[in-house]
Amino acid sequence: MKCVRPAVQYGAAGCENKQVELNIFAMEIPQFGYCFLPNQRSNDGSDVLHLFIEHYGVKRYVPTSYDVRRHEWNTRHNRLSISKGATSRGRILLEYDQSIARNKRLIESIIEKLSQTTKRFTADDVANAFVQAISGNSMLGVYANVQSEDSMFHGRTRAARGYETATRRFIAFNGGLDIDMSMITAEMMCNFQKALEKEKRTLNTISLYMRSLRLLYNKAINEGIIPSPQYDPFNDVYTGMPRKEVDDGKVRNKRNATPASQRAGNRRR
Repeated sequence: MKCVRPAVQYGAAGCENKQVELNIFAMEIPQFGYCFLPNQRSNDGSDVLHLFIEHYGVKRYVPTSYDVRRHEWNTRHNRLSISKGATSRGRILLEYDQSIARNKRLIESIIEKLSQTTKRFTADDVANAFVQAISGNSMLGVYANVQSEDSMFHGRTRAARGYETATRRFIAFNGGLDIDMSMITAEMMCNFQKALEKEKRTLNTISLYMRSLRLLYNKAINEGIIPSPQYDPFNDVYTGMPRKEVDDGKVRNKRNATPASQRAGNRRR
């Protein structure tokens, strides 16, 4: 009898504790999705969305950091319910939705790799591999690679290259060492900008690097990977869109090259 590797089932099982008659061949199909567990709440009293992985009748749960309310989760379709309109909450939920999609592809790749081994794998094996894979996500280089692959998957080639180039340059500035994004400070970003200026990089290039890094940083905050800082580390560096530059790197349209913090101060005055 020829053995065929079973397909991965997403969202095929829920969190209900039901007694069902199991078919051993059906249970060889790994199932995973998201759900809320009864009486499982975080320290602030909010609900906790869990990732569940089921294999051979055994179900394992991995708590997520997504700040999702029960009414924002579509249990039937196992996905977020995002209302139309550019609201701040809608943008946060969209970030979560994209993160969930990335996790889905990650789990599928984990299951595929485990299926290629001769060892019979369990739900624990999948859960442990998943937790290990995402544990380094707060590292800039690791997170940038994930975001770059996601952008390429969705056809955003320019964004993917921007993440890769800016991250590679910043890590080089940091002595070739990757860095936890929660450790990035305003002073560090100012020093990075000074280093780029010494290399005679144009303000347009500097702004491109800073905007790409800021996008990665804010995405990590919105996904709950790193905490929100008391002071935005990108507040004092160039993130504008200079239109005209001269050979020595000085911009003619000075307003567009002004750091965000200075522009805000000018508006208040």
